[in-house]
Parts: sequence; C-alpha cells; structure tokens
Amino acid sequence: MSEPATTMRLVDAEDVFDYPIPSTERLESHSWIAWHFRRWLKSEFRNLADLEVRAVGFDLFCEAQDEAPVGTLPMDERLLAKLAGVTLEEWKRLCDRPIGPLYGWKACRCDNGHMRLYHKTVLEMAKEALGMREDHLEKRAADRERKRIKDLPAQIVRGGGTARMGEDAAFIIQFDQFLLDRFDGRQRRPNVIREALELWTLQQQEKLKLHQS
Repeated sequence: MSEPATTMRLVDAEDVFDYPIPSTERLESHSWIAWHFRRWLKSEFRNLADLEVRAVGFDLFCEAQDEAPVGTLPMDERLLAKLAGVTLEEWKRLCDRPIGPLYGWKACRCDNGHMRLYHKTVLEMAKEALGMREDHLEKRAADRERKRIKDLPAQIVRGGGTARMGEDAAFIIQFDQFLLDRFDGRQRRPNVIREALELWTLQQQEKLKLHQS
C-alpha cells in the first residue's frame, strides 16, 4: 500500500505483471480473510486518503476476493464503480482526488489473457487464503505455458500457416511470445492466428530490409 495509483492506461507488454493465481481458483468456501491490521494502520493509503476514499478502497480490497482471478479488479471504470457501490460520476470524482481508491493497483495479465488490476498486498492476502506457495504458482504458470506451446502448431496450421512452421521449435517459442505481446487477451482462433502471422511476416520483412540497408 505504498505506491501511488496509476491511471488506467495501455502499457508495454514487457512491463505487464503476469498474475500468478489462475482464473479458475475460487474462495467460495471462505467467508473471511487474514487481515494484517498493523500493516493497514501504518499504510500510506490509510494515512493519506480521506475517509470517503479510504472506505471505498477498503471495499475494493474485499470485493477483489470474489473476483476472477481472486484478488484482481476489472479495468473498466463502470464495473469498478459498481463494485464500489457508487455512481460512475462519483467514481470519477473519487479518482480525481490526490489519493484515489485505486492507490497501489496496477495492470496485470491473467492466465486467461485478460488484462485486470492487481494490488501487491491484496495478492498476498489471496495467496494466503488459498494456501498457495510460490512453487505451486510457478508450476501452474509453467503448465499453462506448456499447454500454449503444445496447442500452437495446430493453431498455426488452422490459421493458414504451414506444417513446417509448426515443426520449427524456435519459431513456435518466438511466435508464442509475439502473440502474448501483440494479441494479448484474444483467443487464439484461426482469424487471430492469421492476422498475427501476417503481422509477423511484415515485421520480419522490415527487419530484413534494415539489415540489408
């Protein structure tokens, strides 16, 4: 709770945090979470925000526990206003204050490809509630990556690519990262793969021209 809120904006893919909790995890059986009250009492957000913003911010910490993935919030300000229990106009007014309700929240990329907001402290709370260790989360992330790599050759062929592309291990790894960077949040359907392949080809041609010049 120590960093100022960032406005919701597009960020470079390289700068986006990969959220470690899978979107399939739920806290449905939990009606409470561990709350580190001393950390809250000493936090910058609590001590700098006015009472109204502080109350909304606290509600958002709790609402995030019922979101998917657990511990995240949507980026759409209309949905945020609904979660906060205020009108959109009131939400915008709160966000315009020096310390707003999204203090400390940042953009993240979820395992389902969606872009959402996360907070370091809320993430710690969610992981503690789920009983998840870092090694478990890393294994889940590695499993998702393996599945993406495994599925990609067939997706490339369905999208108009060649079987040779699907057999090129180096290309598969590079193209997977290219899709994450440039087509984040979009399902890898044939039309998306086709568009990505066309863009990839153009970029490779431009790189070749620069190398030859």
